[in-house]
Amino acid sequence: MRNMMETLDNHAERIGSGPYCDLALNIKTLSDSIGDHENDLKRTFAMEVVMERPCCVKAPSLHKFTNDRTFMECLVREKATRLQNYENHCASILGYAWKIEFVNALLHYDGPDSLRDVRIGVHNLFISRAGFLPQIVARLNSLGITPSMLCPFDVGNDPLEGDDGEGPAAVDDLYYEPRFLRWILEKGELEPWPVLGVGEQPEYISKLIIVANSEGGDDAKVNQPCQCNKCMGVRIPTIDEFHTSLTPSECGSDAAEEMVF
Repeated sequence: MRNMMETLDNHAERIGSGPYCDLALNIKTLSDSIGDHENDLKRTFAMEVVMERPCCVKAPSLHKFTNDRTFMECLVREKATRLQNYENHCASILGYAWKIEFVNALLHYDGPDSLRDVRIGVHNLFISRAGFLPQIVARLNSLGITPSMLCPFDVGNDPLEGDDGEGPAAVDDLYYEPRFLRWILEKGELEPWPVLGVGEQPEYISKLIIVANSEGGDDAKVNQPCQCNKCMGVRIPTIDEFHTSLTPSECGSDAAEEMVF
């Protein structure tokens, strides 16, 4: 294409300004389309790699994609769709294992200066609306990351030395997964849902409870995709979750509850 443009420039006077501009525009359009095609190929390749080998998710060439909301949403949807080709039992086991491996690879802690990446990773997992809460909590606990480390400003603490505290805040995560409130307030999964108190309850706790309640509260269906035929929000099957959705679909109907074995 560079040779074409050079040839075109060399004959610009004989061609005339009108045809010259038309030809130059066509060459530019062709060049742009090749660039777009290359980006699409890289994106597709990244998705294939992560679906088959989640441990590669932190590779420099893939990192930029996992920070992209659209990529994450498409990734979990495609993985879920492919798992539909297996029998329920096998699909559930494969989906369960993939979610654990994906979360463990994405959330990597090397010290306070890496907490920002952890915050971004947690948020992107919630944005994907694929019910990653159990895997996220297990991973954070195994890494020794506490609420005061992950979201210091939201729980009335200062960031660790070496951490600027930047990145998605607790309220950003609660918007997509309100049940994350239990971990933020250092409560167990089976403990009663936090309620607004009076008197000595810190203001930050009240704020977090209000936000979580406004986004659905203690409902396991909040972070699941819509299951209707129109929305096609097929979820990744696992052995410990319900096949349900709280989010209204565009067609105004929700899927019925169904246990995935």
